[in-house]
Amino acid sequence: MYIISKHKDYYDGVAGSTGIDKTLVYERNLIEIENQKEMPKEFHGNFGWSRNYDNHFLNLGYSDVERNCKKYEKAKLFIVGFCGKLYLGWRLLYTIEEYDVEKNAMTKVPKVDIIYGYENVKDFVRGGYWRRNFKDDIEYVLNYDPINMFREINAPVFVYDNDAVIKRGDYGRQLNSGIFLVNPILKDYEFYKVVDAFQAFQELSMFLGGVLGRGEKEIVVVEDKYKIAQHGFDKWSFRKEPETKK
Repeated sequence: MYIISKHKDYYDGVAGSTGIDKTLVYERNLIEIENQKEMPKEFHGNFGWSRNYDNHFLNLGYSDVERNCKKYEKAKLFIVGFCGKLYLGWRLLYTIEEYDVEKNAMTKVPKVDIIYGYENVKDFVRGGYWRRNFKDDIEYVLNYDPINMFREINAPVFVYDNDAVIKRGDYGRQLNSGIFLVNPILKDYEFYKVVDAFQAFQELSMFLGGVLGRGEKEIVVVEDKYKIAQHGFDKWSFRKEPETKK
């Protein structure tokens, strides 16, 4: 697989050990979609106080930390789509105190832990206040077949980041609308915790060449006269050349 991109990702170096197949090209151009209507239908719905409770994908964005959680202060959801599969991830925000030399005082420093999988965060994360069973949304999304989403965007990787964009809604309210990223840089989401570099490169190659059909070579129709020349023959190979008159 030959990758064309302005930015480096954690699996790019694998090409140096496996070789580069230039017949399979991954143009990894980042596309940021802020308009919800331009996102795949799975992320359509209402936001803010009028949020669509029938949308399992959007409901997951209401997740927050447990009240009795001693370490984390906030939980921010994101969904990674990678080669036909969906992965749930959370940014768990917290602060620590560190000594600031310039201020000569202890200061609070923001930190974040990125954790994948509901089983790994269920002790810290709960649903929102006005929601139905949070586990139902988790189960629905994890069992959802997203293949049409990948075909719709014609790319092997996407991220729906619930907390990435804040837009101004009706009546001047600040609404969290989320952002949909096509061909994002996965190291920014620490996706190597889920899929290592070698496996990621392999899966991308297979998905691009198989499901998305990027590796299919164009069939070139060659005229007979050129086929003959390619095999070392010319127009006189099967007939007698005319004699030169003296």
